[in-house]
Parts: sequence; structure tokens; C-alpha cells
Amino acid sequence: MNLILSPSVVRDLQEISNYTLHTWGAELEDRYLKGLWGKLAEIQSNPDSFRLREDLAKSCRSARHEKHVIFFSIQGQTLQVIRILHGAMDFNSHLAAEDFPD
Repeated sequence: MNLILSPSVVRDLQEISNYTLHTWGAELEDRYLKGLWGKLAEIQSNPDSFRLREDLAKSCRSARHEKHVIFFSIQGQTLQVIRILHGAMDFNSHLAAEDFPD
């Protein structure tokens, strides 16, 4: 399965990296990002096993990694990662239904 990261996800990863590095240090920043990439690999290998979030958008699925939630959709053989948001955030204000295909 192909993996595509939206531009928003690239920004999310940069912000997560910067925050973790400045707050917790390089070792924890490295460990946390490796964990996120590991979760993305897990999603990529079996995306249908993760929670369908039709309350947010028709084809939206989500997976939790520690303090963050990964939002994605499946389009044939492509896994489109839309956002990676902190679990305390208001998801509705950061996700748009048009980001997810029907």
C-alpha cells in the first residue's frame, strides 16, 4: 500500500518534533517520532483494522499513538494521511470533510 502524507501532516510532524525536542529533549523526541512512524507502518499494513470516524468525515479513520491521533483515509491501494493531532484538540476544527474522499 502506498503512503501519502498531506502537507498538513508534514507540518504536524515538524511541530511535534520541535515541541518534543524543546520540551523533553533529543532522546525523547527521537523515540516519539520513531513511535509515530511505527504506527504509520502498522496502519499501512492493515488500515481497515482502525476505527472508522464517520462522525468527522465519511471515509475518515483514526489511530492513536500515545498523545496524538492519526487521521487517514484509504483510497484503493493508497493510504492518505490527513492530519496528526494532539488528542486534546478539537478535531472538528482541524479537519475538513473535503480532505477525505467519498
